Amino acid sequence: MASVLKLIWFLFFKPQSIWSHWYLTEVLEGNLNNFWVINTKQKNSWLANKLLLLRDTAYHWMNHVVGNGETTYFWTSNWSPFGKLINYLQGESCYSVGIPFSSTLAELWEMDHWLTDSVDMVEWSPLGTPTQLYSTRTTYDILRGPSHEVPWHKEVWFGGGIPKHKFTTWLMVLNRCPTLDRMLQWGLQTDGMCLLCNSVPESRSHLLFECTYSWEIWSTISTRCGYSPSPHWETELSKLQAFKDKRFRKLLLLAWQGSIYMIWAERNNRLHRQNYRSTSSTLVELDQLIRRRIASFRTSNPSLSSKLFQTWFSSIFHHRR
Repeated sequence: MASVLKLIWFLFFKPQSIWSHWYLTEVLEGNLNNFWVINTKQKNSWLANKLLLLRDTAYHWMNHVVGNGETTYFWTSNWSPFGKLINYLQGESCYSVGIPFSSTLAELWEMDHWLTDSVDMVEWSPLGTPTQLYSTRTTYDILRGPSHEVPWHKEVWFGGGIPKHKFTTWLMVLNRCPTLDRMLQWGLQTDGMCLLCNSVPESRSHLLFECTYSWEIWSTISTRCGYSPSPHWETELSKLQAFKDKRFRKLLLLAWQGSIYMIWAERNNRLHRQNYRSTSSTLVELDQLIRRRIASFRTSNPSLSSKLFQTWFSSIFHHRR
């Protein structure tokens, strides 16, 4: 929605762009003010119609500053403190009031003193103050509304993490992954035993990391980051929030999220494909995955990449000794 609203902003504030010219000609029939009143059409693309469907959202952020009134429509333009007058005067038709639907302010008050010789202007004011720029982030925050900051956001959305690992971890933190205990709650007929150890009913807390399979992976990989792990989910999440050692923190979070992703992937492979791997095989793949991620930092931050590699390989040497 924030990205589509930017196209509406382009239409009104960047009329010289090729896209604005095309939309004005093909969709709005050459009249920009038709944007507020024209209906969606089947011949239009999905995106062209989407702009029209979001105009009520954009309307309140686009204030008309009246000059000569020639492009400000009495009924539909956002020029009065009451917003769109056709909605404000509910029950009153254009004809009963005596003002045609397509009337501009100039046509109604040509001789009145409050109209000037300057042209009408439109101001973009999503936060109540006019701005010359469009901010997708600001628009997104307005659309999303106020929200509380969760205590674990730095552990999930840390810089340098692998996007798909972050997403899987986020779902796990919210307990939204379809673990077998949740599937049983939904009424699905399935065996609820853990597919990794086959000894305890599956749940988020069991998978991470009370299960013997997952605990072997996490306990092995986390000790390479200078960390003493816990098999209990809530305890582990609290410990990660309190872990402040900058030498190991990024590496630890890469290992933690990588472990969650690999364990969940192994569980799904067993459920859907009947493919089984040993913990040693999973650990080898996880080790290679972390190495590749560290190597990807060489271009943007070679110093960080070097330090992480030193830490990662020194732990291998330490374990072998």
